[in-house]
Amino acid sequence: MYKFYSKNGQAQFYEHGVEIDGTVYGIHADRDILRIKRRIVNDKFAETDGDFDMDTEIAKIKHTDITFEQPTAEQLSQIQSKTFDSMSDMKQYVQSVMNGDETMSQDEINAMLLLKIAEMEVAITNEQTTN
Repeated sequence: MYKFYSKNGQAQFYEHGVEIDGTVYGIHADRDILRIKRRIVNDKFAETDGDFDMDTEIAKIKHTDITFEQPTAEQLSQIQSKTFDSMSDMKQYVQSVMNGDETMSQDEINAMLLLKIAEMEVAITNEQTTN
C-alpha cells in the first residue's frame, strides 16, 4: 500500500502512517499522530454539549503503525515529471504508474535525460568556477 499527498501540484509519498479504526493516515513525524487523534476526538464530540477530557479521550484511541510502499526511482521520476491541477487527476495518474499501466513515451524519457544532463553540466560549471 502507498499513500501520497499533493505539494505544489506534485505527488509526494508518505513513508509512514497509522491506521485508526480502519482509516489509514499518512504522517511525517510522530507528532502528527497526536494531531490526528485530537481531530478525531474533536469530530466525535463536536455535536455533544457534554464536557470531556481531551487527554483521556486521546489515550483511548489505539493506532497501528504502517510503513508504506515506495515507488521505484523510475516510477517516482515519472510521477513527479508532471504537475497536476486536481487531486483526482493526480490520483488517477499515480495509480496508473504504480500499477504499471502508464509507461513513459520516448519523448518523456528523452526530456528527462536532457534535463539530467543539463543539471549535471550546471553542477560541473559551478564547481569549476568555485575552484
